[in-house]
Amino acid sequence: MSDGKDKGSNDKSLNKVENTSYIFIPFRYGDREIFRDLVGSLGNSGSWNREKINVKYMLRYVADKISSGDEETCQCFLFSLNDTAREAFGIPERDEWCKIPAYNYRGEKVQPLFRIVDIKLFCFRTGVGIFAIRINLEKDDPFWVSNALFHLKKVSKTRIITGRGKSTFLGMAKDLARAFSYIEGFEPDFFFYTYEGKERANVLTFLTADSKDDFSKEMFYLRRCYSEGYKYLKNAKQEEEELHTPSAGMNWGVSPEAAVCIACPDAGIGNFLESQFFGNFNSQYLLMYVLLLHQKYVLYMYLTIIGNSDRNDLETLEDYKNQLYAFETDFVFSCITEVPQYQVLYDKIAKAFALRDMYQDVHEPILSLGEVRRAATEKEQAQRDKSLNSAILMLSLLSVFSALVDSFDFWNELFGEIFGGVPQVGFWITKVFQVVCIIAIIYIGIKVYRKFKES
Repeated sequence: MSDGKDKGSNDKSLNKVENTSYIFIPFRYGDREIFRDLVGSLGNSGSWNREKINVKYMLRYVADKISSGDEETCQCFLFSLNDTAREAFGIPERDEWCKIPAYNYRGEKVQPLFRIVDIKLFCFRTGVGIFAIRINLEKDDPFWVSNALFHLKKVSKTRIITGRGKSTFLGMAKDLARAFSYIEGFEPDFFFYTYEGKERANVLTFLTADSKDDFSKEMFYLRRCYSEGYKYLKNAKQEEEELHTPSAGMNWGVSPEAAVCIACPDAGIGNFLESQFFGNFNSQYLLMYVLLLHQKYVLYMYLTIIGNSDRNDLETLEDYKNQLYAFETDFVFSCITEVPQYQVLYDKIAKAFALRDMYQDVHEPILSLGEVRRAATEKEQAQRDKSLNSAILMLSLLSVFSALVDSFDFWNELFGEIFGGVPQVGFWITKVFQVVCIIAIIYIGIKVYRKFKES
């Protein structure tokens, strides 16, 4: 398995401070056995290089689960597509400009150009994988970028035009996954939580801009990848929840669709951007966003599966309960770091994704499993008790009937002795006594049976 850098991965253009967007394409691929096979196949394919996940700001109980590199215990592996493998999959070189069909922007026809800088693949032990396609757009203007991303996030519809022909981001991802179709059971299901043709990717974006007092309008469009057709509506409460300014010249915005950072080099942070922040954006912030995306996609997976399953199937729900417990143990963290600028942003993204609400939606049928199982157990126990009581009742009646038969012989002999001189009187007294006993037994049997039925 290769852990080395592929040709071109040391290219300084990867570390040059320029606008960057990640287009995320999720897929579901199977169970833990397939996970091991997929990780091994990626490492041996010659097309993908395994990268060590950078977790320098993460707490140990988070980092140890995703950075150990141990294929038996590690919960996530990261791979990057080799430059030499691009041609085989019809993906343009990283310095080659691509374009999408023209559209109207501010009264003119525009056709944005961009480069596909890198393609990463995050493989999680949960059976969910995420392609992260990194692109660099030709312009930095926030509104122009937002309009371009509005089209690019439609990964199954927007055609990517290159010197090798036309495709889509989703088509590229499917071609890359198809190379592992030989793995038994590997049948990747892309955007498994939505209908075909409605796939919309999440986007993580970085760009630079000149300093200004208020980026709320730019953030309104960028953090949702809106086109200019959407009317700007200022919402102070929403901005408080979705905007974050950790320092001068650094502006973040988040939403369910995207996260964006606008940095202002002229605010005195130019050296910081080049020496540290941009590298962290493409490692630490990228990883943090992917971890939260993974949570969202796994919850979508459970909601989709449970919504289509028989909730009375106790065995299936029990299996989901165990899977959910393992998932929460390995991937769900309230606190991932003690570095405030990361943790605050992490919390805002988690809230924007409505993860807490989705957990409740998933837990509701899972937690109801206990009630369903208790009710079923009580019903089964009541049925067993009823059957047992029926058996006891029958045995009791048979015992009484047997005792009654024996007593008839006794009383017949007794009355025969008493009324030996008048046989007819002894006979009839015995018969009357027997009839009275039978009536009494029938009466008691009916009362007992009614009580039994009521219970």
